[in-house]
Amino acid sequence: MNDPKRVVWKRWLPVLLCVLVRNVWGLPTEANPGASTVPGSALPLGDAASRGIQSILKEGVHPRLRWSSFPDYQVPLEQLYQGRSYQPIWVQHGNASRQARDVIGVLSDADSQGLSAQDYDAKLLRDWVPRINASTSPQEVALFDVALSVSVVRYASHLFVGRINPRNVDYGLSIEPKKVDWPNFLYQLARSTHLREDFAALEPKLRLYEDLKAALVRYRELAGKAESAELTFPAKFSPGQDHPDVPKLRKLLATLGELQLEEAAGDSDTYDQSLAEAVKRFQKRHGVAADGVIGKSTLAHLQVPISHRVKQIQLGLERLRWLPEQLGGPYIMVNIPSFELFGFSDGFAAGKPDIMMNVIVGEAVDGRRTPVFASDMTYVVFRPHWNLPYKIAVKEMLPGAMRNPGYLPRHNIEIVSGFGPNSPVYAPTAQNLQLVSSGALKLRQRPGPKNALGLVKFAFPNNNNVYLHSTPNKGLFARARRDFSHGCIRVADPVGLAEWVLRNEGEWTRSRIQQAMNGTSPKTVTLSQPIPVYIFYSTVLADDGGKVLFFEDIYGHDQILQTLLDKGFPYPA
Repeated sequence: MNDPKRVVWKRWLPVLLCVLVRNVWGLPTEANPGASTVPGSALPLGDAASRGIQSILKEGVHPRLRWSSFPDYQVPLEQLYQGRSYQPIWVQHGNASRQARDVIGVLSDADSQGLSAQDYDAKLLRDWVPRINASTSPQEVALFDVALSVSVVRYASHLFVGRINPRNVDYGLSIEPKKVDWPNFLYQLARSTHLREDFAALEPKLRLYEDLKAALVRYRELAGKAESAELTFPAKFSPGQDHPDVPKLRKLLATLGELQLEEAAGDSDTYDQSLAEAVKRFQKRHGVAADGVIGKSTLAHLQVPISHRVKQIQLGLERLRWLPEQLGGPYIMVNIPSFELFGFSDGFAAGKPDIMMNVIVGEAVDGRRTPVFASDMTYVVFRPHWNLPYKIAVKEMLPGAMRNPGYLPRHNIEIVSGFGPNSPVYAPTAQNLQLVSSGALKLRQRPGPKNALGLVKFAFPNNNNVYLHSTPNKGLFARARRDFSHGCIRVADPVGLAEWVLRNEGEWTRSRIQQAMNGTSPKTVTLSQPIPVYIFYSTVLADDGGKVLFFEDIYGHDQILQTLLDKGFPYPA
């Protein structure tokens, strides 16, 4: 007769052994079919990896990354993983997912965006992928998963809003309206089948951005094979003259695409007409008077290393990421280094501007530079008063007024208690001039053809007291370099700009605009729909055909930005 205890033991022994083996070696159990462990670990992989992920996120430092600290992304990454019980999102069935491999490919291509793949540890991650497999420790899985998430969110953020916050270079451009739900973005990315399209949606929608990306590829190729030209032309080298460096000039201009290759052949030392036409094209693309004469400025541009042009393009791409998102509607952009205004009707995606004109910007000295900022144009004033800023009134007007009582009347300037339309006017006595000096009274120039603002002002309220306006002094618009104002922006074609701005404001024909400009009193027109105005700064642009244009860094902003970028991460938020 069988012993009952022996029967029970024989029946349950295989089950107990099975459970013991599963617990030790990490095989799935009926109670937890999805759990797994690695050899030598008593913890399921999911639990151990989640603890590792929690630990890294809590510290906000990753020991393997080039830029280990990630305080700016600590909160969104915590939200991402917390909502998924701190489980890996880039590792599936013990291996790096297809999305992980694809997204590393995107990071590896960061240089095409004017960024740097090494900043996102693309090579580290690419080499790491083959080491993620069923035998990888949970701690290593946690390190890999968080490393990839940090690199991806860092790259995506830089692609969307830039590496540097424009406030850190004293710019008034605000990136705050540009928001992304980063936890959701990363989670969806980890499951996406169209990763490159997801990243492309973060890029600026400007046609200029695409043109500069294309230019970056070309100039990188040129920098890799072209040598810097050491040219020793005299201070003024004109067509018809001879110089031994002329063949080098031909070769350089052929490399830059200004001269056909067959025209570059030959070793003549004569600066002929064909070469002069190529120099004119070069001058036009570099903001220099296109006269074919190689002077100091043209020579300086010719000797700029192509590697420096690559950096200019990278800086241009960075600055475009600072602009607020605007997908439709009209806007105005003034680019300070090129001394140009562009008006677009159809949003950032538009290619050719509806209107463009030369402008005069603030002088390249402290206190007179035109600031970089964004605002909305809300009204236009015909025959405006000029309300003199305190510094201009005290430093530039008062000395002459104190020497000569007729100085202010001769310049149509009056002393007022305020800038309101009904402010009382005071006589230019010595006592009142002292009150102007103290700030108790103010100076205002009456409307008219000699008014410093000309006959029309385009106002977009801002703390800088900067606006667009016409001017009685037209001669300066013909110069190649046009930084002559106190900070405001003078426009070459005020009537044309007024036509464009007021085209949806009723019967504001060209004739009516000219009539208002030459009327007897000021007239204000409030816009029914404000027009965004971006006072921008980029030493690189592209023309309608996508050909890249370079300009002088008149305010030194390129050097400041490059210095910040060279410092690496983390940057102040």
